[in-house]
Amino acid sequence: MTDVIRTNYPAMEDMARQCDAVSQRLAQSASNAQKIASQMQNGALQGSPGETYVMALGIFSNRVTRLSDKYREIANDIRRAMTDMMAADQKAGSKF
Repeated sequence: MTDVIRTNYPAMEDMARQCDAVSQRLAQSASNAQKIASQMQNGALQGSPGETYVMALGIFSNRVTRLSDKYREIANDIRRAMTDMMAADQKAGSKF
């Protein structure tokens, strides 16, 4: 007996869109962190405290950017998997 694989393509596309949205929000957060760090260093937090704050936000921004990239990668992986499954469905259907 063979296994039956059922794929909900609209749900997969929704997952990919959600991953894209999360990626965009994370990228915006990283950008905002960099802007805030720059503003604080040039204003209220000058000297050593400002440098420490900027360094901490720089680390945060880099990690959030990396996470954003991973979500974008996941969205692309989902879309490639959908394309592969659709092609396999069409190929299997053409044999009948």
